[in-house]
Amino acid sequence: MGAFLDLMRWPLIASLVMSPIHCLFGLHIVRRGVIFIDLAVAQMAALGMAIAVASGHEATSMQSYWLALAFALGTALAISLTRFRLGNVPHEAIIGIIFVLASALGIVVLEKSPHGPEELRDILGGSIFLVQPGDVQHTAIAYGIILAVALIIWRGATAISLGEEGAPTGLRRVAVDFVFYSLLAFVVASSVKIAGVLVVFTWLVMPPVAAFLWVSKMRSAVWLSLPIGLAGTLIGMWVSYTYDWQTGPAIVVVLGAIVTILYLAKLFLPVREG
Repeated sequence: MGAFLDLMRWPLIASLVMSPIHCLFGLHIVRRGVIFIDLAVAQMAALGMAIAVASGHEATSMQSYWLALAFALGTALAISLTRFRLGNVPHEAIIGIIFVLASALGIVVLEKSPHGPEELRDILGGSIFLVQPGDVQHTAIAYGIILAVALIIWRGATAISLGEEGAPTGLRRVAVDFVFYSLLAFVVASSVKIAGVLVVFTWLVMPPVAAFLWVSKMRSAVWLSLPIGLAGTLIGMWVSYTYDWQTGPAIVVVLGAIVTILYLAKLFLPVREG
């Protein structure tokens, strides 16, 4: 255990910092039924990072971060505005199109890079195992600011997510959605360069899904999804260390297994109304 903690200290601390805020945003995403949105924003951030890498910058450089953030914010704006006048086209379809285009363009861009396949793998799977103390500190500060702003709009965003009476409408709803999705873009742009697209999507979706299998209220889901996300991440890191798996995919597999087990258990036990 001592060797594990010595080797994985900073990845573990990074996960403790990063996982909870993803769960909070993910609860809204799951309840709104726009599951592709986090993957679309993450993939657009990854596209911005891929363009920076193909231009000769390191994936962890500030140039890569700002370009990834610009692409993520642009996606947040596009998703906020395309809620209206879609006719018979569901909003999820537009989000899915953004994701597919970003994925394809990322492959095209990195094909021109000398180490394209390796760089694409790192963007998808992440490199949380190599995270540095400075990255963890900067991420913690950024997430603290994001969380403070999120708490200001939390009630309005929750009312929209749950479809409650009195939820913001019209331009006010667009404004709340844009702030919410912009905060999500900041989180994703910061996380993708450390954890990768797959882990970011996993943190955003799997713990909330596991929670909503058993509870129906948002407050209960918050207190259930946070420990699930943290436990799955820590176990995934232990699996990575023990069996020499890549850390990102190990986290995804473990959290996927937790969701599967909780779903199978739900087939035999009733959901709590709480």
